Amino acid sequence: MSDITLSDGREIDIDLSKVSLREHRALFDPRQAQADEDATACKMSGLSLDEYLDLSLVEQKRLWSAYFTKVRNPLADPNLESASTSG
Repeated sequence: MSDITLSDGREIDIDLSKVSLREHRALFDPRQAQADEDATACKMSGLSLDEYLDLSLVEQKRLWSAYFTKVRNPLADPNLESASTSG
């Protein structure tokens, strides 16, 4: 199951293992360059820069909402190598 489905049907899986602690913390720095935030969005979503920048404002907000939802419980992310596989 994907984390977000775009209006064109593309399914996006947020991969927290692609984002470093430094990159995550920088999201809260108002001095961070927009290009750096965009690069983090591309890394975690697998979208190219053009694909990301062409998202509607609503889809961009949904993408970040999915990211922060996953960040609140990162060990539940099956994409993480360290996530538990026991059931």
